[in-house]
Amino acid sequence: RTWAALAFLAAAGTAALAEGNPLPLLPEAAAGTALFLAMPRRFVAGKRIRPAIPPAEKRERGEDPAPWRRRLDRAAAALRDLYDSIGRAAPPAADENPAIVFDRSAEKVCRGCALCELCWQKDYTGTFNAMNDATPYLLERGRALTKDFPDYFTGRCVHLPDLLAAINGELSAFLLRRQYRRQLEETRRSARGQYAQLSELLTATAAGLEAAAPAMAAESPCRVGAALRPKEGETVCGDTVASFRTDRGLWCLLLADGMGSGEPARKESALICRLLQQFLEAGVSPEAALKTLNSAMSLRGADSGAFTTVDLCVYDPGAREAAFYKCGAAPSYLKRGGVVRRVTGASLPVGLQGPPPDVTKAPLTPGGFAVMISDGVADPAEDEWLMNLLAGWIGDDPQDLAGLILAESVRRERLRDDCGVQVLYCPETKAREV
Repeated sequence: RTWAALAFLAAAGTAALAEGNPLPLLPEAAAGTALFLAMPRRFVAGKRIRPAIPPAEKRERGEDPAPWRRRLDRAAAALRDLYDSIGRAAPPAADENPAIVFDRSAEKVCRGCALCELCWQKDYTGTFNAMNDATPYLLERGRALTKDFPDYFTGRCVHLPDLLAAINGELSAFLLRRQYRRQLEETRRSARGQYAQLSELLTATAAGLEAAAPAMAAESPCRVGAALRPKEGETVCGDTVASFRTDRGLWCLLLADGMGSGEPARKESALICRLLQQFLEAGVSPEAALKTLNSAMSLRGADSGAFTTVDLCVYDPGAREAAFYKCGAAPSYLKRGGVVRRVTGASLPVGLQGPPPDVTKAPLTPGGFAVMISDGVADPAEDEWLMNLLAGWIGDDPQDLAGLILAESVRRERLRDDCGVQVLYCPETKAREV
């Protein structure tokens, strides 16, 4: 306080000298300084500044915001990739040529007409000009009338009422397809903009985040095995598998099966796995991640009709529970000793708008296996051999089990489709010696 009082007096003296008349200001400054020094300290102590806490101490006290920042950064990256994936989709097909209306109508009406050769071969130019001149009126009105066509055409056509009815039917379908494509493209642009904006928002939030971080779950000794085999005649497998552990300690296993086979199917399934992994690692719930992905992939594949089946297993070591999320995926299996349980779902694949994914939760205790397969491994209606194989297997290496399942599948199914197998094993905990 003494230094503050002296600084105040020095400033007052400087100001008084600058004005050229120090008498009025200096006594008032001296009185104010004396009053300031006489006041109790608790009234003028000000706000105490808390010393900075070292990062190591913050982590010990659970106050390090770094894990939360990482989660938000990952969520932002996932949304950016989702935005990019919609933009990388095949460009929408150009608008149909209105001539298709007349082509299809003529196919229905004119093919069996006695004058077909005259109209569409000998006098093709006149017929073409008649149709071409009528097109602007049809598109503007949305319906064809006799007056839209020249007299030389209407006077010669012996099936004019039937031809007009066919043209109006094809025209209605043509306009509906055009409207659908335009609305779809507008929806796609809107969705891309929303994903981009949300990604920027999460990135900005992560940059300034100061919040408590959750404690990392205890280490889990789970092991994972996987095996892939392409369809006969293909060099690349259209199935994709992935496994990882989140910051919360959850084990996540992914198996995606792209439509078709070969490189196009592999690209689609790999994209789905990568995006879903980014969402889950960012802390997004599996239900929300799959719903978001389904909506985005529906827009991305609206023109091609492509889709991908997704099988997701999330294992919580603390609760000893496995949750299966299925979107058009083949059955999964839980094995403990000689007991095997089958887990199925009926939801549609990702990319086809439908109900939320089927979710099945089941206990997975130490010594148990969770087995995921694609539909090329075993026919869901004829998988008794697989359940018998699992019930009789007594090993503890998930990679050996995945290889055994795939080898038996190749022998039985002859690689009629891409094959993918992924196995999670929870080893039994051994008591420590005292």
